[in-house]
Amino acid sequence: MPIPPRANRPHLADLAIELATPRLHLRAFREADVEDLWPWVSDPAFPRQMSWAAHVDRAETRDYILGAHAARAEGSGLVWAIEHDGKAAGCVALEEIVWGRRAWRLDQAELGYWLVPPLWGQGLMTEAVHAVVRFGFETLGLHKVVVGCLADNDGSRRVIEKAGFRYIGRQEEDVYRDGAWFAHLRYELIVSELDDVTSTRRFQRPGTV
Repeated sequence: MPIPPRANRPHLADLAIELATPRLHLRAFREADVEDLWPWVSDPAFPRQMSWAAHVDRAETRDYILGAHAARAEGSGLVWAIEHDGKAAGCVALEEIVWGRRAWRLDQAELGYWLVPPLWGQGLMTEAVHAVVRFGFETLGLHKVVVGCLADNDGSRRVIEKAGFRYIGRQEEDVYRDGAWFAHLRYELIVSELDDVTSTRRFQRPGTV
């Protein structure tokens, strides 16, 4: 049976967003996180399969953090720092939140994420994605979360598929970067599919901090 939209839309700035998973602490970014992030976000090779370019100075990293806070204040998105062993080591976000357009209710968000390379291959990103997607559905009241990755980004594709997203198509020559066009793979998950996804998870349900 279809799940109707909620009558009231949340005010993102009023929400407590800290989440705990077995191995991670998800929280709002702090300005002090700049030093933890800088060695990675300044590496030109690191973001080549992402939508952003390497940061040229620490001021750009601070602006990124301030931008995350501004998006929350404006109601357009939420960005969590992924804290592992006491250090900021990446982010996971629900961005481009859209509640409606003219007569349509949409209640959708775009999932985004990245993690520093030393932590790849341990299931940490999938753990973070599960926590944030559940928050999006249960706390925000989203109906759908969409996500994409470049077609040759095998690591990101594995995260998306392990998190239970349903493949919906391939967009050829969708973005241009570094002298070439790249295809995008697109996925989605709707709220009614959440229980099917979480029933097969190998780690316990995340909680709030």
